[in-house]
Amino acid sequence: MDDETLKNAVAGYAAAVRAQLSDLPQAEREALLEDLEDHLAEIAQEADSPLTSRLGDPAAYAAELRAAYGGATQPAPRRFARSRRLLDASTRRITGSETYRAVRQYVPELQPAWWVLRGYLAVVALAVLLRGDQNIRPIPNPFTSGGLVEIIAMVAAVVGSVRLGRWAQQRQGRATWKLRAGNVFVAVPGLIALASMSTPPSWAMDSGPGMPDAYAAAPTTNIYPYSSDGKPLQGVLLYDQDGRPLTLSPSDYGIITQYVIAADGQPVANEYPLQQTAADGSRVVPPRVAIPPASASTLPPAASSSRANPPPSP
Repeated sequence: MDDETLKNAVAGYAAAVRAQLSDLPQAEREALLEDLEDHLAEIAQEADSPLTSRLGDPAAYAAELRAAYGGATQPAPRRFARSRRLLDASTRRITGSETYRAVRQYVPELQPAWWVLRGYLAVVALAVLLRGDQNIRPIPNPFTSGGLVEIIAMVAAVVGSVRLGRWAQQRQGRATWKLRAGNVFVAVPGLIALASMSTPPSWAMDSGPGMPDAYAAAPTTNIYPYSSDGKPLQGVLLYDQDGRPLTLSPSDYGIITQYVIAADGQPVANEYPLQQTAADGSRVVPPRVAIPPASASTLPPAASSSRANPPPSP
């Protein structure tokens, strides 16, 4: 803006601020508004936007001055005027830098991405809150009822978040404190929920050749151990070659598992067979299996042959 326009804008804004503080004694009012015009002129020269977009309306600015100086009930403002000017100078130095201006111009372009992320984080945080003991992943499993509900909820939340963002944008960036507080309320729990998850969903991972996640073209959701004479075993603990508990992820396929709780309060996830129910609430029953018949002799064939035909004595 040209010099004449700038002077008129500064004079008008300063006059409005002084009018808002007209109820104060003259000495206190002058101490409170010391160097007001110079301060406004510096701010107006830094950007082409009106003073109201940088400082708010004169009534709000006057209220901030009252609050900053304790309501101007005593001549203390003159003690704090220097500190305020130093703070304002530091703020202008930062906001006047090329880096700050570049970031400020770029941030509005990221708003649509934040609107989408806000809707996604809201559903993730809600899913962890409602299904905290189940295996929830950043990418919901569309082949389970719970994952499908999460996907539908995410789509609805993203649409609502985008509409809310456009509504706030139409208010020229003057979002209410409730909206800003809501952003923090969504972002913090959502990011914490994401950090507590394992990143890749097991159903979307390609385990590669030689390491299949299925047997006989079907996922492994339970293990039913039997003895050699065909009797089913209960409470069998399984471990891998390194002594680590051998566990499955039946919840990835819509199966709900009730784990045995150990003395330390932790679930025993490697005790088989697992007690499970399907998504419709019905109990998962053991399959019918064929037990191989026991051999007539427990000795190796070579050993049996050597005993049946002992070598001739010399």
